[in-house]
Amino acid sequence: MIFKTQNIFLIVILILLFPFDGASQNSPEHDAILSVERIWDRAIHNAFTSLIEFNGKMYCTFRESNGHVSDINGSIRVIASDDSQNWYSVALISELGVDLRDPELSITPDNKIMLNIAGSVYVGGKLHAMNPKVSFSDSKGRNFSKPKNIELDAEIKTGMDWLWRATWHKGKSYGTVYQPSKVKSVQLVVSTDGINYKYITTFDVAGGNETTLRFNDKNEMVAVVRRGDSKNGSIGISAPPYKLWKWNQLETRLGGPDLIILENDLMLCATREYLPDFSEHTIIVKVTPEGETTKLLTLPSRGDCSYPGFLIKNNILYVSYYSSHEEKTAIYLARIANLKNIFDSFERVDKPYISFDKEGIIKLSCKDKDVKIKYTLDGSIPSVLNGNTYKNRSIKVSRATLLRAISVKNKFPSSKIISQTVGSDIFQKAIDVSEKVQMGLHYKEFRGKVRNTFEIADLPKINSGKISNLGLSHKNFNENYAFIFTGYIKIPKDGLYTFYLSSNDGSRFYLNDKLAINNDGAHSNREEVVNLSMSKGYHKLKVYYYQLGGGSNLNMEWSSNDFKKEEIPNTVLFSDIIKK
Repeated sequence: MIFKTQNIFLIVILILLFPFDGASQNSPEHDAILSVERIWDRAIHNAFTSLIEFNGKMYCTFRESNGHVSDINGSIRVIASDDSQNWYSVALISELGVDLRDPELSITPDNKIMLNIAGSVYVGGKLHAMNPKVSFSDSKGRNFSKPKNIELDAEIKTGMDWLWRATWHKGKSYGTVYQPSKVKSVQLVVSTDGINYKYITTFDVAGGNETTLRFNDKNEMVAVVRRGDSKNGSIGISAPPYKLWKWNQLETRLGGPDLIILENDLMLCATREYLPDFSEHTIIVKVTPEGETTKLLTLPSRGDCSYPGFLIKNNILYVSYYSSHEEKTAIYLARIANLKNIFDSFERVDKPYISFDKEGIIKLSCKDKDVKIKYTLDGSIPSVLNGNTYKNRSIKVSRATLLRAISVKNKFPSSKIISQTVGSDIFQKAIDVSEKVQMGLHYKEFRGKVRNTFEIADLPKINSGKISNLGLSHKNFNENYAFIFTGYIKIPKDGLYTFYLSSNDGSRFYLNDKLAINNDGAHSNREEVVNLSMSKGYHKLKVYYYQLGGGSNLNMEWSSNDFKKEEIPNTVLFSDIIKK
């Protein structure tokens, strides 16, 4: 049966979103959206989309049920269209006792549609098992097979496994398996048939879940990863064989993200936007491998929404998504035109400038006097709706603090985020070391899993001794271990010193029994920095570190007015002589 789309009155929507200003021309965002149409709404709740072109037709898939998470198991609907206007049902897939959700479409090397499905089993209203499934169409895209369980590598299989999306590249299907029982919960896998998947590596992203993989012209894999606990998403890039990854944090949270790579490696991500007033919308942002995020478009949407799908056809960007901003949760298709011209015209406003003195007096400024400057002092990412608004008055901080600032302007993408450590800490004078000291630090090695450095002392100690420098050269394990380093650092002269602590996973650095750097928690390699006013002589040093699966690293560097950033040399690290 043909389902005729219900057109949204786009002019009305755009007037509401972007009030008319007779003195100004249309913004690039206003000009970009050609149309938004509702293409399906037959179930009570229609959600979680994917979009492809196959044999000259558009295919869209989504879940039908009575709610986002409900006590009635969901089914998977596949619909198709010859013209992107009129849609008809191709398949309705269900399985007794299993909640089918998050369907994702791709095209196999032998020209069939592959439909990945997550299968959730609930017992007594609680999630009991998660089993990824797959269905294949015939060569004409008219019939789909009964879903069968995907076979995961025994090395990683847990019984609570969610293969969220698969991407075919050079004859192989690459996907990520989300495993909520693990802190580093995203496993990269590969298959030649879309059914049997082998383990490649674990992503160094704590709390990751929904992940999209894409490939650029250099044969590099790019991943965008949603993270739980309201944390910003991550973006990673890797060259073949895709085992070594470089990760950065995005400047926004993600929700059911899709990613598309256009000419000149321009990357667009469609995702859910989370606002401080708890409202949610479907947006398109430009992202870079460094994590920079520029919001480009807000699609007509509100409430329970997003989980988009991307498709390029005839220089038109099609975006499928779901939203509940009208009378029910329905499936929508947006058409966005003039991709290169539109998205190249989105220029960020000028970035802010930060000036400060050693007393902790900070001033913010921008060449564009019409912008508003937003800033944070708590480590969070500033945005239009997050952070403090600079009021053209000096800010004062009493200790070394990470300040982040951004320029915002109506109808323009925000500026690049600027980060700067401002202020300084004055520590007590150098310690009088009356007892003899020796070169090197004392260390203790521990074995077991912890989630932060405060839990290290509860682990069993398996080794101890003296080490010439601060690092992991004496580790006895590859995963799930911890260290505590103690001793002194000898400062050559009075002055301001910068310390850099990078680790994978968590670490803390104490100087003279005061916390100087907090780099705690499960995370991929990350560097934290602090500026400290130091007096000449010995200062007490203590470093905590733990590793929780995946990669590992612990490195400490310093710099001053007299030397550039370098690893702290062995010649300034000392410890007490332990009497036997």
